[in-house]
Amino acid sequence: MPEVPVLIGWVLVGWCGTVPRPRPPFPPPPDPDPWWRNYLVGGILAVIGGVVGGYAFDQLFSVDLATTGGVLLSLAGAFVGGRLAGDIGGLAMGARG
Repeated sequence: MPEVPVLIGWVLVGWCGTVPRPRPPFPPPPDPDPWWRNYLVGGILAVIGGVVGGYAFDQLFSVDLATTGGVLLSLAGAFVGGRLAGDIGGLAMGARG
């Protein structure tokens, strides 16, 4: 199990992978509370994806988290996992309406 600073790094990098989704050119139906869906739920999904991505890169490449290169590689995995989870969650939330 990775140490707490590495887990915090994965969470922060996963959250940083979230970006606002572009609006379609046609007017969307009114959303009662768009901030919670776009940022809070998308951010939580990205955080979970960041932790999973960082852990997956850690296990896949068997990095040594005691070295700077190992931590950077796992943070890259956290970014990829955060973006992937955030994008998939954004697509799923956009398709529900």
